[in-house]
Amino acid sequence: MIFMKKQGLLVALLILVFLYGCVNPQPPAPHPQTQNATPQDITQPASQNLMACSDKDCFISAANDCQALNLIVAEDFGTIEYSSSAGCVFTKTLVNLNDNETQEMKNLLQGKSMTCAYEKGKFDSRLVTSLIYGMENCQGELKDDLGKLIVFS
Repeated sequence: MIFMKKQGLLVALLILVFLYGCVNPQPPAPHPQTQNATPQDITQPASQNLMACSDKDCFISAANDCQALNLIVAEDFGTIEYSSSAGCVFTKTLVNLNDNETQEMKNLLQGKSMTCAYEKGKFDSRLVTSLIYGMENCQGELKDDLGKLIVFS
């Protein structure tokens, strides 16, 4: 029974990876809730020193320059928060998964983060455009749990 549940989780993850990492390297279309949102609706600056961006391309460019920035993006599968710091540290947090995701998947991934150090000018854009690619130099529960799902698939 547990094996069957894990298989279901793995299938769901593989579908997410396929849809968001392999087939569609471009950022997905804006979620209906953020399509008409202003940058203030999407970004959540933690301090006055943060740059403001309202899309992934802007975030990737700012992160590549090691600028402090937060961006919250509503994807088809849930909400992800990206942040970068002046110290060239990137953090990805899977804030929540949508209601159509299984409770097991929510328990495993929801609220988990990973942190990645990089060199100025060498930010790996796959960290933002894909759920799993580019995380080789990262650490944290989100990376660990995604890795477990991939290994068991």
